[in-house]
This record gives sequence, structure tokens and C-alpha cells, in this order.
Amino acid sequence: MNKKGFTLIELLATIAIMTVIATVLTFNVLNIFDSKRKMTEESINNIIATAASVYLELNENKGLKENCKLNGCSISVSTLIHEGLLSEEDVDNTKVINIYYENNEQKYSIS
Repeated sequence: MNKKGFTLIELLATIAIMTVIATVLTFNVLNIFDSKRKMTEESINNIIATAASVYLELNENKGLKENCKLNGCSISVSTLIHEGLLSEEDVDNTKVINIYYENNEQKYSIS
């Protein structure tokens, strides 16, 4: 008697293999989303830092840049938005950028 079909063992093995593949794919997709989110956040921070640098250059005659080089300074993102250097839709206006200089090189941190 020739039976056609799968045995229970074959079906269970197939389901187990498909479960492993689905689990691996799920974790890979989640890692991709996480890395994209981090890249987006880093890009926004770089845009904020660039806007802050432009703000310092535009206000150089007020002594803001020299004071920042000597003592460090903090610039709120809302100030950069008000000056027209950033768009309110693109950034969180509650953030503050802290600019400081090390070895004559501008550094920043955003909080």
C-alpha cells in the first residue's frame, strides 16, 4: 500500500525549521530598524551642531564665538529655530547643544 503525504515527524521538523527561520528574520529586521533610528538621530545631531556653528559665526561680532572658545557655551535649539537656522518640524526644540573646544577643535554634546 503506497501512502501519499507527510508523516507527523516530517511536519513537526518543517514547522521547527520555519520557526527558527522566522525568529532569525525577525531579529535581523529589528536590528535594521534600530540601526536606522540611530543613524537618523546622529544625522539630526550633526545638523544641530552645524546650525550652532553657523550661529556662532553669525554672532562673532558680539564676542560669542571667542567666549565659547574660552569657556564653552550652551545654545538652545529653540534659539537656533528662532534665528531661522533650523526648522521646528525637524528637531526637538527642548534640546540644548553644549559646545566646547579641545586642542582648538570644536566639540559638542547634545542634551
